[in-house]
Amino acid sequence: MKTWNLVLLIVAVAMGIVAAPRAATGEEKPVSGSFFELRGGIDNCRSIFQNEKRGRVVFLGGSITTMKGWRDLTCDMLRKQFSETTFDFIDAGIGGTNSTLGAFRFEQDVFKNGPVDLLFLEFAVNDGDSFGAGNRAGLAMEGIIRHARKLNQKIDIVVQYFVDQEKLAAYTKGDVPRVITEHDRIAAHYGIPALNLALEMTRKIKVGEFTWEQFTKDTCHPTPFGHEQYAGCIRAFLDAAWDKPCAGDAKPVDHSLPVAIDPLNYENGRMIPHDQARIVQGWTRIPAWTTEKTCNYGGAVDVLATETPDASLELAFEGTLVGMYAIAGMDAGVLEAQVDDAPPQKIVLFDHYCEMFHRPVLHIFAEGLPGGKHILKLRMTAEQPEKSTGHAARILKFVTN
Repeated sequence: MKTWNLVLLIVAVAMGIVAAPRAATGEEKPVSGSFFELRGGIDNCRSIFQNEKRGRVVFLGGSITTMKGWRDLTCDMLRKQFSETTFDFIDAGIGGTNSTLGAFRFEQDVFKNGPVDLLFLEFAVNDGDSFGAGNRAGLAMEGIIRHARKLNQKIDIVVQYFVDQEKLAAYTKGDVPRVITEHDRIAAHYGIPALNLALEMTRKIKVGEFTWEQFTKDTCHPTPFGHEQYAGCIRAFLDAAWDKPCAGDAKPVDHSLPVAIDPLNYENGRMIPHDQARIVQGWTRIPAWTTEKTCNYGGAVDVLATETPDASLELAFEGTLVGMYAIAGMDAGVLEAQVDDAPPQKIVLFDHYCEMFHRPVLHIFAEGLPGGKHILKLRMTAEQPEKSTGHAARILKFVTN
């Protein structure tokens, strides 16, 4: 057992999540736990919570973020610790979505009520280890962080890495999941605290504190017991981050904003209302579209829709990227997207989830465009994917960077 703990520690040190052991001076407490790194800390939000008696805390991520559990327990912790503070807690999680969509919906969903003091950020599960066309984890995570600090340079951010079966298997073999390496490289660059809960849950399971089946009944979503485990780790992190008293006159200070790791990151990610598109033919706005069998969203949605081949529209936009945030389901079709005079690209909206329900999806049509003004032309083709029942597209928003 001691050998296993040593292996986990070596892995954590190698990936930068746990600081290498330092000689004790007897005058300071360690700044790192076995699963977290304090880095620049989160003293700004504490000074606001304590001295200004107000606070806005946002949770951005996927289904584990939005489900009832660790998020509610964390809110309870903060209410109890700062009993005289009025909090605005915002659940900005959307199940089944990754950091790429998170970067484009960031300002709309995270800063919708104004400046944010503390942001909990988790996309390690939904970003996974397969970085492809719909998963631009590095560009998106750096974009989210830079966008947050451009909107409020005093914002404190906590990055988390939740566990799933793939991460459990990787750590059990002594490997480090690629997505955690990528996310933590970015968090370290910006001095942002990180909680490697995947590493800590693996350790607890390995030493016999509980079983995987007690923690979750599927591949990643915690049981109530599992959520309590996450909350306990967050409590330990907060205790370490705030182990010294906060002065009554403490004021938040600006965090540094170093040069970007990748200049193509999505720090300017934003959404464009669908009513800015010019309809050529065949598209109709439906302000309250509804259907049965939905997932990761609920209620009526405002969409620009078509179910007709050859339906076309144009969108004038300014940026280096263009795509759409849409609803895809059983009748999803195939779009043809063309930006300026580039060759048209085929966008197949139907995927294996569409057989079961309608859900929000993101498709990027073109990126790496020269800065400036562009024209997107979008046309529904006559091609019908196998198993699809139609030629539908339902656009919630367009996206650009």
